[in-house]
Amino acid sequence: MRRLSVVMFLFLLTGSSVAQAPASSASAPTPIDVQPVKELKPTGSLGTCSYAPSEKEKPFFGKLDRSEQITGSFMEPYSIHGKQGKPVSWFGIVRGISRQPQEENIYTVLLEHKYFDGLTDCHIMLVSKSGGGDFLATVRAGAEPIPALSLVRVYGVVTEEKNKLPSVSVEYLRVWPWFTFTLTDLGAKDHSSPRWAKYCRICKGSRI
Repeated sequence: MRRLSVVMFLFLLTGSSVAQAPASSASAPTPIDVQPVKELKPTGSLGTCSYAPSEKEKPFFGKLDRSEQITGSFMEPYSIHGKQGKPVSWFGIVRGISRQPQEENIYTVLLEHKYFDGLTDCHIMLVSKSGGGDFLATVRAGAEPIPALSLVRVYGVVTEEKNKLPSVSVEYLRVWPWFTFTLTDLGAKDHSSPRWAKYCRICKGSRI
């Protein structure tokens, strides 16, 4: 068996909320796809599939170098640092959302990066529980909500990095709410921020 996973609702952070911003007529909002939540039914088998971008996502996915389509595995380390000016596609757990001062519809999202080896469970999205640290994503919000603690994949360009905290200007964002993704214990060496570990029950064991 290549991997073992756990339903991600064990990844708890108290006081989570859903952030939603009004659309602005002045500028087009960032394109956002939200994975629909549906009942998960046992399939009788464990299948592994290659990642399948959505129709809206394909143009952004296709223009990336392979080195930025696969962003960290136990065989292929990856770093989110030192990539200023480069297009990236990073997975992360939403840890905070704040409105930029004097910018009514522009939001900064704090994300806990998660490694991704290009493969997923066929019936549910799968990323590593380990990651490369925190990063920021700037989103021009529209009608779609961005739930706290959801998994997102951001496509965009790294604009700067301050105090080991990269910032990405987002061109497209895909969202997996709770019950549409899970975590695996396979991945590159963990460089996640210790601040989140105290909320993570699965982090206290040796394996998922």
